[in-house]
Order: sequence, then structure tokens, then C-alpha cells
Amino acid sequence: MPLLLLDGLEPAEAAALRAHLATGCTRCASYLAEADATLGHLPYALDPVAPPPSARQRLMTRIASDHPAIQTPQAARRGGDNRGTLRLPRWVRWSIPPAVAASLAFVVTAKFMMNVQHDHDTVMQKQLVTAHQQAATREHELVIQTELLHSPSLRLIRMDGVAQSKASARALWDARRQAWHFYAYNLETLGPKDAYELWFITPYGRKVPAATFRPNELGNAYLVASLPKDVGPVAGAFVTDEPSVGTFQPTGTTHLSGKLE
Repeated sequence: MPLLLLDGLEPAEAAALRAHLATGCTRCASYLAEADATLGHLPYALDPVAPPPSARQRLMTRIASDHPAIQTPQAARRGGDNRGTLRLPRWVRWSIPPAVAASLAFVVTAKFMMNVQHDHDTVMQKQLVTAHQQAATREHELVIQTELLHSPSLRLIRMDGVAQSKASARALWDARRQAWHFYAYNLETLGPKDAYELWFITPYGRKVPAATFRPNELGNAYLVASLPKDVGPVAGAFVTDEPSVGTFQPTGTTHLSGKLE
């Protein structure tokens, strides 16, 4: 709404907004009235600043140079010929500097508001791009997960919460890529120096570290882990909390655990 009042919108945007206001939308009409009142009072929020004494002289000199018929007070005091000249009334000469200062204050304030609106739009655009990227990533993960679930060579490990009852996870074997796709949900946030570590267990009890990871703000995580070829068959998997650099043997609390189905 402030941009509409300041003619800061594109013609098409302004026309569309005016057309919407013409439909009688009370909500937008109240926003417009609020913006109009705010713009009208902005100049009064500035502290009054007295112009320097030379400002009035420069202004009157400029007026006299642009309009020779108008005589400056200095010329009149020097006894110049007043015939055919027009001298501004005193109230006009004294009101011009404050009026100019108020106009400049309004322009500066309007420019500041337009910059704030531009910065807000930039932030919103970045957030929109991030949301699109996250949605695209999630869609890609779902496609892979669906592909693996329908694979004739399906190997699945379901992991339930141990230390975290609301957490869950699954690991899907990708025979084409020879890797495990790991999905975790509702994990709690760890300290800045800690991370979760995914482990696989062989039928003989060997615990093989796969990767460390940190969940996003929703507590979810996705990663692809490849195991050394000498590991052999896998019987299950579990997740512990470890130092962020990872360890070769589990030392932390077990948060998720499950067996191969």
C-alpha cells in the first residue's frame, strides 16, 4: 500500500491493486487508509533542523537569477532601482526554507520506506527459492524411496526409537548403486560438537560405522552410505550420538535400532 501511494509500483501492478480496491474490499481499504495516515505523519517524526544562515541568501539569489524581475532584499538595501521589480512578501520569504526542508524530509522518508520494502521483497524471494529447492529435494528423495520399495530385490531395515520414543528411521538397499539410503524422522537436536552416527551390524556382531549426520530443523535427515566390500551381509543397523568427527566404535547412547527384514 505505501508503494501505491508513492507511485512506486509498476503501472500494471498499480492498476490491478486499484481495481481490487474498487471491489470494496474492506480489509485492503483499511490497509490503504493506515498507510496514508502513516505517510502523512512521517515528516512530523523528524526533529526540526534550522537551516544555516547562508541557505536563505543562496535561495533568494537563485530565485533572483532565475527570475530577474524579482529583487533580493540585499539588492533593495543597496539602493537598487526598484522600478519594474517585484519583491516577495515577507511571509513568503520566511516560509520557503521550512517548506523546502519539509519536502526534502518527506522525499528522504519515502525513499527509506521504498528501500525497506525492497529489502523485504528480496528476503521473501530468497525464502521462496529455498522452499522450492527443499521441495525439489524432497520430491527426489520420494522418487528414489518409491523406486527402492518396489524393487524385486528389496532389503529394508526399519529402526524404532530407543532413547527417543518419537524418532524412527528406515534404511533401503539400492542394488544398482550398491549403497544404503537412510531416512530418519523426529530426531532431537544435538550440541554443536556432536552428531548422530549410523552403524550397520553383520550377522557375526561386527559394528561398521557408515556416516555421521545432523538432522534439519524438523528433526529429519537423509543420507546415502556405502559400506566397504569386505563387510559382507548386513543383519541390522542402529544410530548413536557421537563427536561430530565420528568414531570407529560406538560410545554414545543408542537412539534408533532395527533389524533387516
